[in-house]
Amino acid sequence: MKYAFSLLMILGLVFVVNNAVADENDFRCLKSIGLKKPIRIQFVFQTEKDNVGYVKYENGSEPIQVKRIKEKELRKAPGGRPSEFEATWQEVTPGGAGGTYLIVSQGARINGFRYIRPDGKTFRFEEDLDAPADSGCNWSSK
Repeated sequence: MKYAFSLLMILGLVFVVNNAVADENDFRCLKSIGLKKPIRIQFVFQTEKDNVGYVKYENGSEPIQVKRIKEKELRKAPGGRPSEFEATWQEVTPGGAGGTYLIVSQGARINGFRYIRPDGKTFRFEEDLDAPADSGCNWSSK
């Protein structure tokens, strides 16, 4: 009986740890709109610090650190629904500031996503709803 109780405690602990690791970061899989060969990115919001994250490009080498520099409420939604917000995220690179990401969201839904390179060229993205997997975006079948 003592052995069964210990086994249950260990299994419970493993379950809690696995769920904590899975929920560690929130991410979105996105693909560019209007390009012949889409650009695919994984945008990761770190849950322990909600103003930092990183971006991983499909076939990219290393994640690019980003920091939220501004957030504003665009409109309040009626009936207790979440308000719509626009957040500005800046790439943090060894050479200084990189590009900028503008994200319009309402709750967990992304309504608009743009990347603006330092030279001003803008790319629009939409959520890639076929790409999310347990540990990140899976583009192997694309």
